[in-house]
Amino acid sequence: MFPAPNLIVEVLSKSTTKNDRGIKFEDYQAHQVLEYWIIDPLKSMVEQYRLDTKGIYELILKAKKGTLESKAIKGFTIPIESIFDENINLETLEKILNTSA
Repeated sequence: MFPAPNLIVEVLSKSTTKNDRGIKFEDYQAHQVLEYWIIDPLKSMVEQYRLDTKGIYELILKAKKGTLESKAIKGFTIPIESIFDENINLETLEKILNTSA
């Protein structure tokens, strides 16, 4: 038996949306995955869920802009726009790499 991951990120598509928001959401919650992100590329939006003290997912963030900060990965913070914009993505990646060097 393997431990559950601390963070799972799903990118929605027409064929996966129902499973990502349904059975996978429930399964990850049941297995106590600390944090679950759902990325909707068509709406350029991210949803961030975290387990509350009762082990139930709570919607922490649903946004197109701003900052996405993981509690599962200490110190991991990115601009939401970097998920959807290639130039911002490259700038963010460069900052992350320079910070960790």
